Amino acid sequence: MQPTKSIAVMCLVYLSVSALYQFYLKDNDWVTSRPRPKPAVFQRTMTITQNVNVKNSKQNVSNSLVVGKPSLKSTDQRVGSCTNVSESNNRNKLSSKEICDQPHTNVAFLKVHKCGSTTVANLMFRFGDKHNLIVALPPKRDRPTIGRLGTIKDSDYKHPPGGKRWNIFAHHAMYDRTRFHQLMAPDTRYVTILREPLGRLQSAFKYFHLQRYFPGLEKETRRGMPPVVTYLTRPEYWDPRYRPPRRSENKEHFCFRNCMARDLGLKEKDYDNKIAVQKFVKDIENDFSTVLILQHLEESLVLLKRRMCWTFHDILYTYGRSSRKQRYNRKVPITAAMTDRFYKHNNADVMLYTRFNDLLQQDIKREGDDFLREVKYFKRVNNDVKRYCRSKKRKGQGKMVITRSRWNDAFSVDSTFCGRYGKGRKYWHPRLQSAYHSKSANEINIHYIHDQGVWIMWWEKISNELSLHQVYVGMNHRVVRR
Repeated sequence: MQPTKSIAVMCLVYLSVSALYQFYLKDNDWVTSRPRPKPAVFQRTMTITQNVNVKNSKQNVSNSLVVGKPSLKSTDQRVGSCTNVSESNNRNKLSSKEICDQPHTNVAFLKVHKCGSTTVANLMFRFGDKHNLIVALPPKRDRPTIGRLGTIKDSDYKHPPGGKRWNIFAHHAMYDRTRFHQLMAPDTRYVTILREPLGRLQSAFKYFHLQRYFPGLEKETRRGMPPVVTYLTRPEYWDPRYRPPRRSENKEHFCFRNCMARDLGLKEKDYDNKIAVQKFVKDIENDFSTVLILQHLEESLVLLKRRMCWTFHDILYTYGRSSRKQRYNRKVPITAAMTDRFYKHNNADVMLYTRFNDLLQQDIKREGDDFLREVKYFKRVNNDVKRYCRSKKRKGQGKMVITRSRWNDAFSVDSTFCGRYGKGRKYWHPRLQSAYHSKSANEINIHYIHDQGVWIMWWEKISNELSLHQVYVGMNHRVVRR
């Protein structure tokens, strides 16, 4: 190439990258999937916040629904939880009273059967999509599990591009600490959800029709009586008569004894070993930064928001269709003797649930009155968003604006959000799979070099046609046009 032509090409490259960089700084729709390292000479923090133009929201208020009242003091700082301590999964080392800097984006949510985990998983999928994160997915078709019966093989998941690790995990998988630490990013925080054990069993019987897998149970059940009552009269009698489903992939879902502990890694041989169960519960407490409790879901989600430095927008939730369709007989004649018998037979689940329910109550008390006010406000906002998204008149109402409060920045929801709100795994899988492929085509390689106070940007790799290739920004810092 002649010198004149080379100079012209390099000028074109420099001008093109400069224009892209300026557009990147101004366009709120660009997101970062991982924070840029902060050299001593460059202390600017790339902070992810709700992309809402409050000024425009006020101008268009006549065509918008407004929820909440702005705080009296606009200088109130958001309460957050991007802690200054070194990354640790120990929940006791996570403070929720630090000032928010940026959201924590590496999260492994271990689903537990019939504990409301699908509702939280859908929230996690939406969070991963919003921040353009690498979400763990099965290799080919939509499946609720990754791995099988506690083992995750290399063939059980879709491999992230460029040899990277997952940012988000939100599928069913029996917890194996060693394997998850191999697959997740090093600073991953582990989250799960539990439920009162007897309520979980009732839900499992209703959803999975477990009575079909206990020969003779349906015949012994009186007409009009839930089969779970017959089971609870003699659980020790019925357990050996269980016949697992023929399809191997269903064996992991159908469970009736110590199922929460099983999903979190307790071996069946240790169910009746009190010392082993105590050690298991302690290990879960050390590994998991937050354990949600279904009976206190709003409190759990607000605590998660504070610890992860997330926003109200990130934890908005609604129950899926399957959850709404399930109807339980609240007058099931379960006696105190049945309950005691069940608790003794499921001692591992009872110990697990009791410990983390107690810890949640301690956390709520420790957070103080401001936390309770935030929970109350979140319930109001979440219910208003539910009503807005279910309303058939929302298109004529315009977007819904949630104003700034002491616990959240202003943000808005519209028909696009409502179209995804509450969507399940089958909706998110194709969308998240496309992100795996787009990362290899749409990323721009920008390096920052400080030279006498001037930041110079250049492309690391340019083909002869000046086309874009897979590139990286700094230390795993990616800029992606959404």
